[in-house]
Amino acid sequence: MSTFRKAQALALGLLAGVGLCGTGFAKDDAARLKALQSRVLAIAAETQYVEAITQVQRLGRAFGYYTDKGYFGEAADLFADDGTFQWGVDGIYKGRAHIRELLTRHGGGSLKEAPGLPFGRLNLRMQLQPLVTVAADGKSAQARWREWGLLGQYKKEAFWGDAIIEDRYVKDGGVWKIAARQYYQNFEAPYQGGWAALKPVTGNWQTAVARDFPPDAPAPQQYRPFPAVFVPPYHYAGGSLVSIQSRPAVDPPKRADDRLGKLESLADDKERQLARAHSVRAIENLQAMYGYYIDKGQWQQAAMLFDRKGRYEFGQGGVYVGTASIERGLSLMGPQGLEEGQLNNYVMVQPIIHVSADNRTAKARWRSDVQLARAGKGRWGGGVYENEYVNDKGTWKISTLHYYVTFWGDYDQGWAAKPFPVDLPSSLVPPDQPPTVVYQSFPKLQVVPYHYANPVTNKPHAGE
Repeated sequence: MSTFRKAQALALGLLAGVGLCGTGFAKDDAARLKALQSRVLAIAAETQYVEAITQVQRLGRAFGYYTDKGYFGEAADLFADDGTFQWGVDGIYKGRAHIRELLTRHGGGSLKEAPGLPFGRLNLRMQLQPLVTVAADGKSAQARWREWGLLGQYKKEAFWGDAIIEDRYVKDGGVWKIAARQYYQNFEAPYQGGWAALKPVTGNWQTAVARDFPPDAPAPQQYRPFPAVFVPPYHYAGGSLVSIQSRPAVDPPKRADDRLGKLESLADDKERQLARAHSVRAIENLQAMYGYYIDKGQWQQAAMLFDRKGRYEFGQGGVYVGTASIERGLSLMGPQGLEEGQLNNYVMVQPIIHVSADNRTAKARWRSDVQLARAGKGRWGGGVYENEYVNDKGTWKISTLHYYVTFWGDYDQGWAAKPFPVDLPSSLVPPDQPPTVVYQSFPKLQVVPYHYANPVTNKPHAGE
């Protein structure tokens, strides 16, 4: 049983206990009992909300694992009976049978033979960076995903794939299912030359799959893939902060030392545990949102995710303090909205998040593998974030974002042959403060300080 399920069971058990033994309390405790019952019901509802985020994340990741190996029927089974799949500008496919055939054709599987991929076919489609928003009634949800693809055929061809996915989910008979998937393909680039060598697409760029297997309905929106600049619509557009909110931090109340007070204290403990679990999900969404904004050169939107006294530090570029200054620092990556032919993919993966006991602050470590392109030049990158966050009246914000560069490398030569040095502070957009740590990137070894002790030994890293 998951942590959230245990919390829910405890909450419901507490509610039942209060109802069963309510006659054992004094008459003047009626108001306290009613308030406690309301709190326990709220705990159960919030537990379901947080658990829903976890279940939606699992659903999206399961899709990737099935399509990786050519189990397209299992992937299609993740959809509702009337589910839909919009593939790029090809159009919309309706129902599980059509979705299964769509995935099979794109994945290189067989429509006649047993499930699975033929010999030599590679179809790795990694589902990364989920940003999940659950509706208030708990019956539907939306999510944004990044897909990073490694595709090809043994000794024939190899491709990189890049896409943004916007999903809508529905809870059907107690089970979460994909109701609609919008798959915004950004590019499929040959390994030789990579994404930076791609030429602008003109005319009808529907795939061969759409020509051989027509969709059930046309795509509602037309766009051009990379190197054109296109921002797939956000399901959280319009300034919505629901996905990065949790409970505001509050001091624990003092409870009476009586029978009912002990039940109230137990409910307090469960609320604090749930609040921290909810905050972990909100911080996951916050960092994912930051990544999606900087991918598309939306510096103002990214800067607004910081606390007003927030700090931004990238490599050896120095520290920018406050949202206006952070926006200036982010603009060193390129013009607002990027330029044609510019790729700025920073994938936010592998989080380790720790929320403080009082739910006021948090720390997290992330990995980011980077795909860049500009002026026809492709670049690899990699690094680690050690970030800090603050709970601002229930809305999580970034208080310190520190990206430690592990390496930069030319796309064609790779990261080992001729790595690039880390950038120094800009003279055109100078930082407010010098770098907090002076280091060199690969081939030098830079151990980024861990904000946490070893989870098993509880000892700090030996090198610190």
